[in-house]
Amino acid sequence: MNERVTLNLNLATRPLRNRRFYAAVLWALALFIVVLAALTAFDILKYGGEAARLKSSSAEMRILQGEAEIEEKRLTADIQREEGLSRTRVDLVNGIILRKTFLWTALFSELEQALPGPSYITTLSPGFTTDSAITMRMSVTSRSLDDLLAFITDLTARGFKHIQVGGETRSQEGRLIAEITLSYERVL
Repeated sequence: MNERVTLNLNLATRPLRNRRFYAAVLWALALFIVVLAALTAFDILKYGGEAARLKSSSAEMRILQGEAEIEEKRLTADIQREEGLSRTRVDLVNGIILRKTFLWTALFSELEQALPGPSYITTLSPGFTTDSAITMRMSVTSRSLDDLLAFITDLTARGFKHIQVGGETRSQEGRLIAEITLSYERVL
């Protein structure tokens, strides 16, 4: 029972060192690394799952966006087809409205004010062209070329456009008969 314990007291070859501080620092460092590893693993698990959910949500949104674009193209095509089908009816109704709202009295008043005293209109053929314009072909009987030129000048001053004299003849009484085409834009 007497065991002998030998003590190594040779401090010159193996000096006694205080390693407790270094061991504590090493353990603290190891603990810090373990805590960092645990936090990193937690973040990876938490945000990795969230990233996967965001990726799947993004993929779903892209699919929905693609479907919405396809639906938009289909609806646009439907709208254009319906517009094409109803365009003739709309143009017809607009033409009827234009003819109903055209102020014929204003046109005839303008023509009457432009006519020189001894001249008169023998025929008048109107035709609608655009939204607010009509073209007219008329025969005007006047005493002389000067009366006809005065009539054309007054028409130009009153806003009539594209005035063209098509032909001139003389009646049995010697009066000048001229064929005139022109366009008139009404003020809306």
